[in-house]
Amino acid sequence: MNKRPDIIDLILKENMAVMSQQLVDLLQATAGDKISIGFTQQEDKLVPIIEINETGHKLNKNNTFSFRGKQREVLGQLGTNFLATKTNNVITLEGDGMPVFTTVKKAVETYLTRDIIEDTNYSITKLTNYEF
Repeated sequence: MNKRPDIIDLILKENMAVMSQQLVDLLQATAGDKISIGFTQQEDKLVPIIEINETGHKLNKNNTFSFRGKQREVLGQLGTNFLATKTNNVITLEGDGMPVFTTVKKAVETYLTRDIIEDTNYSITKLTNYEF
């Protein structure tokens, strides 16, 4: 859980994410940079990682970026308010929700299975959008 309850570094909204100035500074980001949120596994839990990446979403002047789709759904399972921590030049996010997925593999299996059932035109190449 958030060890700094008075500080929220990232807020997940319906179709976008809002970053605190502290997180923008931690990333050394400026408006126009592309922000990406991916996932990794640390021990027994799924951990979101935020970085500047050419495949990401453009950061606006008001510290927001568009964020929707499957990655948003997976991140939303981990919370709506996130605390950022930088360790060894990697910035991880800790959410205020209870994790539904305990592994990257489980998250991919869940979303791949659901998408195939709901959308028979689903292409496995869309998994590249997950950045797992």
